[in-house]
Amino acid sequence: MADGEKDRNRFHYNKEVLQSTLYTEEKEYWLMLPEKSFECARYMEIRADKYGKVTLDKKQYSTSPRFAKQKVRLRITYNEISIVNEHSELIVKHSRLYGMKRKSMIWQPYLDLLSRRPRAIKYSSIYNQFPPIWTDYLRNCTIEEQKSALSLLGELLKNDDFSLLNEALKLASSHGHPSADQIKHCFYSVLHQYQDYGTIIPNISLPKMPDATRGLSHYDFLLQGGGASDERAN
Repeated sequence: MADGEKDRNRFHYNKEVLQSTLYTEEKEYWLMLPEKSFECARYMEIRADKYGKVTLDKKQYSTSPRFAKQKVRLRITYNEISIVNEHSELIVKHSRLYGMKRKSMIWQPYLDLLSRRPRAIKYSSIYNQFPPIWTDYLRNCTIEEQKSALSLLGELLKNDDFSLLNEALKLASSHGHPSADQIKHCFYSVLHQYQDYGTIIPNISLPKMPDATRGLSHYDFLLQGGGASDERAN
């Protein structure tokens, strides 16, 4: 006989009644267990702001730029905030914020949309939320380079933490304007702490080349009205 079964024949330390007798008496008060598990969550409908963010308990949670100024539904538990659309389809899921942290930003829905419409990035408020090093880099990219860079951010960016990506971009930019593949290579080098490769020093002298200008910013003065007329006057 197992120890648990032997214990049934032991007298209760206080009531001086067999444990098995107390068990039989207690069975009369048992309640029927529910057929379905209880979902300890509350729901509420809320309208996102112009940036596609919702505020709950003075904390901000991102949704998607597609839901700017639209109503979304929140499923709220003690540790999680799930945001769904009117068809109960999941938009995004956040860990619930407590303490001093006031904003939870999941970039993937924003980056996915911008990677397909990179021309809209300069008019988007999200542009100003990137770290300055990424804002400067994207400003000097061509349209195709922006698509690749935004797709890369969507692939590598986790939990709103740009620290490794900032370091990777800084490392990749040390020898000029990098491609997305170069940034990705540097990211994994930083992540796994690979040793950086030294610059190759040639045995022959090389001609000095002028610095290349990236992007279209050097054409901006032509659109201001004065640049073109001044050239014609000269």
